[in-house]
Order: sequence, then C-alpha cells, then structure tokens
Amino acid sequence: MNSCHRLREHTITPNREPDAEPATRAVECMTCGERSPVSEDHVEPQEWILGHVRDHPAHLDYREHVTLPYRVQRGKWL
Repeated sequence: MNSCHRLREHTITPNREPDAEPATRAVECMTCGERSPVSEDHVEPQEWILGHVRDHPAHLDYREHVTLPYRVQRGKWL
C-alpha cells in the first residue's frame, strides 16, 4: 500500500473559544514555597500576598504562575 503525506501550516493562538478553559493565575512565596489559591483574576493572588507578608514580614519575594489555554489553527496545505 502506498501512502502520501502532505505538509500543512499551523498557527498557535490563545484559545478564546466560548468553551475554552479560563486563564488562571496563582502566586508562590519564594521563601517558604506556600501558594495562593488558583484564581481567574489577579486580585485574589495579590490579596493573598498581602496577607502572607503580614503573617511573615520577611517573605518579600513571589513568583506568579499563569496558565493560558492555547489552540492550534490549521492553515493551508503546502
């Protein structure tokens, strides 16, 4: 059996479809590793930082973790 393969262009884009997963974010304390709850907005993680630094005044460095859904769009055949 003979087979033929063709190449196709693809584009990667943020998934903005109505059924796409939401973009989420959380923050992590770089001193102790504790993490905020995952949120769909930036307010909750920032409020978590302020509460965490009140309880731990020496914990001043944080890392944000963002999850973005992406989708592959098929393009023209090459």
